[in-house]
Amino acid sequence: MARSGAGLFVLVLGGVILTAACGSGPSPEALAADRRPATTTTTIPLPEGLFKIDISNGAFQPAVVDLDLDEFQIVRWENTDDREYIIVSRTRGLFESPLLAKGDTFEFDFTTLDVDVYRYFLEIGNQIVPGLIDTRPQQ
Repeated sequence: MARSGAGLFVLVLGGVILTAACGSGPSPEALAADRRPATTTTTIPLPEGLFKIDISNGAFQPAVVDLDLDEFQIVRWENTDDREYIIVSRTRGLFESPLLAKGDTFEFDFTTLDVDVYRYFLEIGNQIVPGLIDTRPQQ
């Protein structure tokens, strides 16, 4: 008798879950309004010759880049964090961004430099977050 009660419970619970899953979706009012959502996601391709590096969670994404100058000449850093940052080349004077707030970008044309390895960083308090761009041809 206890087994049939447990089986009935599982059957009823399964029906409740199935009904809830099938009943989800837009409200009748939303369907009647027949409007697009307020936000949409679109992917816009980057301009030719541009390589993008995101600043996310206090780090560069990607942090190490082998930059083929035949394909990419300009690097664009974009700050996606709520915190503000300045990007600085380790070799002082090569490049330094202005203060980048969320959504701001900074671009640098690496064809203006010799083919080499370039290190740069963000300073977060006492911590230095490194990044590296290697423009040497691949061996």
